[in-house]
Amino acid sequence: MKMRKLFLAALAMVVLSALRVPTNAQMNEQSAREKALSVARPQLSYLRPGQFLGVQRDEGLELKLAALVGGLAGSEFIYRLNPAGNEIKEHAVVYHIFTDIDDPVSLVAVSPLDGSAYLIRGFAESKADFNRLMGALKVKISSPDQAEALADFYRDVNPERRSMTRLPGLLDLKQAAEWQCQAVPFDPNERDFGAWWKHAKTAYANVSFQQTAARSGSGYAVEWIVLSSPGAGLCGGAPLRTRLEVGSDGSIGEISFRPV
Repeated sequence: MKMRKLFLAALAMVVLSALRVPTNAQMNEQSAREKALSVARPQLSYLRPGQFLGVQRDEGLELKLAALVGGLAGSEFIYRLNPAGNEIKEHAVVYHIFTDIDDPVSLVAVSPLDGSAYLIRGFAESKADFNRLMGALKVKISSPDQAEALADFYRDVNPERRSMTRLPGLLDLKQAAEWQCQAVPFDPNERDFGAWWKHAKTAYANVSFQQTAARSGSGYAVEWIVLSSPGAGLCGGAPLRTRLEVGSDGSIGEISFRPV
């Protein structure tokens, strides 16, 4: 009986370790939220002292990260920080508007185990911190599917703030270009977009928009299609094939773009 209990105890420890359950977590969600704010605010040079900075937990990104590392949701907290949004006060709700930066949202990941914080979007060191987070989680990439999952997560976080939105098909290309064309001087008849689409649907009809992952050195290269920015005053960009280098240790290398 004693040996059976010892065996069950050892088995439980292995299972908990495999699932990455933070059995000895020292930081709860509120403490992690405060940690994210405290490390982010001094690094955001555009903030004035006392200026509002909203913080919201992103459980969707947490789930994707948990799936990537094979653990449980909530093993790492991820927060979105934004100087625009609603501030709830005792007797009022104040809405803050921020126009100095096109996309002011920053992301901070916090480990509940030791309180380590990773500034994974919106900071000068975000790409390095993203790789540091992957190293701390001991991510291992050993298949094309895992490489694609990591690329999907990296695209969602977007540490470099690059245009990396994946276009799954030709109609997605059309819709993305239509949005771009709405930013140029108003054309009530959409003649510019009509001309763009007439050329594009023929030129790219046989292009494969499928995302792929293939061996590259000791890791993988993940490729997908994005839409470039149009030139000044022009309507619609051009599809580009994006290549992202993914290391077997979960590190992100170079990203490059080339014409389709």
